Amino acid sequence: MRGIVKYSTAVTVALALSLGLSGCGNPLKKSDDVEISTQGKTLFETGLQYVKIVDRDVPGVANDHPYSISPDTMRTVLESLYVNEKVLFNQRQNPLFSPAELQILSNGLANGLGRAQPNEDVTFVTLGVHQGMIAKERQSDSGRVFMSGGRLNIIFGLLHEDYRDKDQYTGQEIDRRVNPLLPGSRKTDSEPAVRVALDNGMSYHIDPETGKERTDWIEIDIPTVLQTVAERQADSKDALISPELKEDIARNKQETSNLRDDMANIKEVLFDMSEKMDKLQKELEALKK
Repeated sequence: MRGIVKYSTAVTVALALSLGLSGCGNPLKKSDDVEISTQGKTLFETGLQYVKIVDRDVPGVANDHPYSISPDTMRTVLESLYVNEKVLFNQRQNPLFSPAELQILSNGLANGLGRAQPNEDVTFVTLGVHQGMIAKERQSDSGRVFMSGGRLNIIFGLLHEDYRDKDQYTGQEIDRRVNPLLPGSRKTDSEPAVRVALDNGMSYHIDPETGKERTDWIEIDIPTVLQTVAERQADSKDALISPELKEDIARNKQETSNLRDDMANIKEVLFDMSEKMDKLQKELEALKK
């Protein structure tokens, strides 16, 4: 579904002030001792949320960077992403990103991919308000983004993960220096609790070593996604027109076409008459002589 969403001035101002700023962090570790560095060039940062250009987490085939993509195109791609979530006994698809997250990521990721080098990725952490089982809840999303093989790759570290400031069992403040919100990694599957709902032009990455799908890693063919979105928008607009109105439009088009044909015929007749009048005029002048 598509809609026109108005975004808060606060988010827009924060984004404008933050894009282009630089900063750094310290290398942090997951509980399984897989090291993921958060050092990099900061493109956006507010609280725990950020968009950064960082070094690749593992060596390998160079990324297709820098990659030029407009914020509007990036937004269209991100808006097409949904997740499968279970609510009571039913499964439903919900937008992956909230309006505020889309505002941050459409600009931040487009900017990052355009500035990143072949040995760099773009990472992000965002917090969005999403519909939970009963009420709306604050949830966190994070990922590692890069272009490879002509496709947009996103490795998610967090997918609609319930966000808490305090431990639900002890009530103590959660120290994010010890328990950071980390992006995904090529090294290991983060195994998110929810999965992305695949659509045209989307697929899960196949691990070349195991031959299995990564549950946290999707590959996106941007042209296919854009074409699918355009076709659905056209179908949606077409569905709003009643059969009667469609018939009137077709009839008017036919009448317009017939009128053009009639005008062409009239012009041809007038041209023919003009030639005959000229000939007759010349004959009359010859008789007078």
